[in-house]
Amino acid sequence: MSGTGGAEASEGGTGRAATGGGGNLPWTERLSVQCWNPVLAGEILARLAEFSPDLESVLRRSPREGVDLLNFLCFSPVSFEKIHRSPDLLLWLTAPDVLDFKKGERQGRDREGSDPDFESLRAWKSQELLRVAFREISGLSGFIETTRDITEIAERCVRQVYRTSLATLSNRWGSPQSGFGVLGMGKLGGRELNYSSDIDLIFLYGEEGFINPRFSYHEFFTRLAEKIVSEFAERGNALFRIDLRLRPEGSSGPLVRGLASTENYYAGYGETWERMALIKARGIAGDQELLYEFEHRLQPFIFPKAVSDELVTEISALKERIERDLLDADDLYRNVKLGFGGIREVEFIVQTLQVLHGARHAFLQERNTLEALSALAELEIMPRKEVDALRSAYVFLRAVEHRLQIVREHQTHTLPAKSEDRLLLAKSMGLDSVEAFDQQYGEQTFTVRVIFDRLLQRRSGEVTEKHAREFFSQPAEANKTLERLEGGPSDMHVSARTRRLYAKLEPELLRWLARIADPDAALSRFVRFVDNYGIRGLLFETLLANPRLLELLVRLFDASAAFSELAIRRPELIEEIARGRALDLTTSAADYMAALQANPEHLAPLEWVRSFRESEVLRILLRDILGVASLGELQAEMTNLADACVRFCQGNIPGADRLTIVALGKFGGQELLYGADLDVVFIGEEPGPAGQWIAALSATTNASRVFPIDTRLRPEGDHGMLVITFSGYESYFNGRAQTWEHQALTKARVISGP
Repeated sequence: MSGTGGAEASEGGTGRAATGGGGNLPWTERLSVQCWNPVLAGEILARLAEFSPDLESVLRRSPREGVDLLNFLCFSPVSFEKIHRSPDLLLWLTAPDVLDFKKGERQGRDREGSDPDFESLRAWKSQELLRVAFREISGLSGFIETTRDITEIAERCVRQVYRTSLATLSNRWGSPQSGFGVLGMGKLGGRELNYSSDIDLIFLYGEEGFINPRFSYHEFFTRLAEKIVSEFAERGNALFRIDLRLRPEGSSGPLVRGLASTENYYAGYGETWERMALIKARGIAGDQELLYEFEHRLQPFIFPKAVSDELVTEISALKERIERDLLDADDLYRNVKLGFGGIREVEFIVQTLQVLHGARHAFLQERNTLEALSALAELEIMPRKEVDALRSAYVFLRAVEHRLQIVREHQTHTLPAKSEDRLLLAKSMGLDSVEAFDQQYGEQTFTVRVIFDRLLQRRSGEVTEKHAREFFSQPAEANKTLERLEGGPSDMHVSARTRRLYAKLEPELLRWLARIADPDAALSRFVRFVDNYGIRGLLFETLLANPRLLELLVRLFDASAAFSELAIRRPELIEEIARGRALDLTTSAADYMAALQANPEHLAPLEWVRSFRESEVLRILLRDILGVASLGELQAEMTNLADACVRFCQGNIPGADRLTIVALGKFGGQELLYGADLDVVFIGEEPGPAGQWIAALSATTNASRVFPIDTRLRPEGDHGMLVITFSGYESYFNGRAQTWEHQALTKARVISGP
């Protein structure tokens, strides 16, 4: 039996190693010989029979007629003890619908809606974790489903305790006119909780104030937080262990803070590890508006637009401290979470790249590790092969971690030393031997460490003359390119002044190159831009005086090959953008139209609109790269530009002003982005002006084209008339139009015309 298939059924289920059974043996022996540990299985069967006279029929109702249940109870002594203390759990666990995930979800929602005492809540939590663990060990659920299920259990406990505690305090003291929120951090925030996790929480409240002259909101909410914590700690943390050390100032900080105080702390004192921790912050209980406001205000801290060169060095040092201070030499290769190539290294890789690129790519701002990995692949920030390898390793290592904790519901991350325990672990992962497990574990952790080291070595440290080129994938070629930047092409004389200017510029250039995904390609494009610019000294002087312009160039050359070629071909566009309208502002259709109408005398109108469109699309892309505009703002601005270009072209084609131009699709819905066609239809009498208008916008010249036009959404598509009267449209849609054509009209928007 092989590897990760054992750890992945729907993203992480379990294969089941079993031996064949004999035909004439008593049913107990026939059953036990099919189990991972036949001797232990026989002992457990004997003990179960003591309180379950009808044991055979009970077990036959469970998956594989009891084999999976026996394997589970052999593997997890604590689960057997639960059933031994409460025999009814055996009947419950073997009921047909209990192991159904949807059933569990419904039961959880019913539980949350009721108002039980905390003792029954603890019993429910224990019972639900038994169900979830059995599902995972039996291969009925995968990793994603399991972690989501455990997270839901924890969240419902938090919400129930919060509501009950709030009601108790409000009945005694009154209710503050300010919201209170509970943030789930770590694996709770990422919806990837494991069996014996602490749940990391942060408490905060909204406005400051007083319930009465002697009792402030801060005092009230501190008591509320204390009550929540004490209810969880009752009876030896039987509910969940709460960890509050991720709050501002850690263990020495106040238990609860106001929103403004929290924001000020992170702005003034927030550290790299706190930035990474907040990636997973998620509101799980309390005032949803307050929790949303917290997330909104902390966004610039979590995903900064400009990232310090020391960021990755700090992350690397943090990992080294963990290995040095928390692990001994033996644990380094046995600790699934903190050790060599372990879970934490996968999380560090993902969170490092999220901090580096999250401001520019909202799609990357995912709390869940696997979802963030998918985003890294989609955005091509990491090679898909590496992402797939990390995903496989993460699911495998988390499955191992789950099994270590299922055994006794202890918070452990260390592989067992005893060979018999290791064999049982291997079989629970669908592997036949300790050797097979050790081989797969070694391969997965080695893969993670290689990727971790490559990332940290490529991006870490201050970019100095000695180490500046380490982040290039082709350092020798990069050195030659940098020398060419300094000295110019072989047929060019570069003045001493220009060389001095470049010497000042190079460290800044390298610092920006070190922060991007593909520094080799960006450097190559930067050199071509410089060569095409003309006066090198003037450009270097301009870039030194305007660091933001240098940032724009490097990030542009990293982000888009097509727009890089445009900037190289027309370097004056970058200067125009840099000294023109602020990149922070969205341009309206009216503003675009006014700019178009200021047509330079030396350019024909249709030549001018093509050139104008190129420069403005580049400006929109730069706003995207800098992260100063949301996706909605970018789409609106691109649509505004298209609206203005459509109207300007219509006004410069004889007879076109008699056409009504209607936008459909993404154009009609104001959802345009780079490279999109304009879906349009025409209402009018004459087809000639419409054809000229399409040619004007679609024709490709040296200045590219204005926008590609698509008219296939008109009645009868390509076979229909290009221009149709209003009565013709009315007749068509009242008669022959298909359902999808009616649906397409929901985004119809009149752009121009009578």
